[in-house]
Amino acid sequence: MNEKKIAVIGLGGFGKELVKCLHEEQHEVMAIDVNKDLIEDIKEDCTNAVCLDATDENVMKAQGLNEFDFVILAVADDFETLIITADILKRIGVKEIIARYQTELHVRILKMLGITHIFNPEEKAAKNMAEMFSHSNMRGSTIITEEFRIAELIVPKNFVGKTLGEVKLKEKYKLLLITIKRSKPNPLAKRKGDQPIEESIGIPSLHTQFRNNDVMVVFGAHDDVEKFLTTF
Repeated sequence: MNEKKIAVIGLGGFGKELVKCLHEEQHEVMAIDVNKDLIEDIKEDCTNAVCLDATDENVMKAQGLNEFDFVILAVADDFETLIITADILKRIGVKEIIARYQTELHVRILKMLGITHIFNPEEKAAKNMAEMFSHSNMRGSTIITEEFRIAELIVPKNFVGKTLGEVKLKEKYKLLLITIKRSKPNPLAKRKGDQPIEESIGIPSLHTQFRNNDVMVVFGAHDDVEKFLTTF
């Protein structure tokens, strides 16, 4: 795995979970917040936890953030801190800044500051849930960019028994099959109602045959995913 050096500024609910996930993935993670209690809570789940005021340029510069691969600004609920910190990060030479936004005003100002990597986790989660209600074959979705996503789709009935080469997923539907999630009995199950476990079969070949209840993990443009869902 290609380990990264990442700083997360702002340890609200989202920031705290992000730090934990990044640390679990073996990245070097610095957690930053002005609240001492939050720093105390996260110190066992990161490489380094620092209590500081992110709007103090001298203090921020002393952290060597310009040497990090990414700095993630997760303080969208505090407008003043968001904008001042974003400006400081640009001025001290941080290479890759990823900023969380809440409003269109945030988007406009961040872009004026030259920050183009922006995200809104609540907005993405809401869109994903709405799509799952709209399409019964949609199991989950992760938006990668404004144009592309990774989607988990229940295999269409007329794909069952056919190979990847036969259905021509890429040629006909412009979707790339990343893997297939497939259920198998849980060896630890003790009751009849216990759920089976789901495993990835790895990278599929053209000879991989689809089975009933398979979940296809595909990469493609939003429009192509939508078109595929409405075809079956």
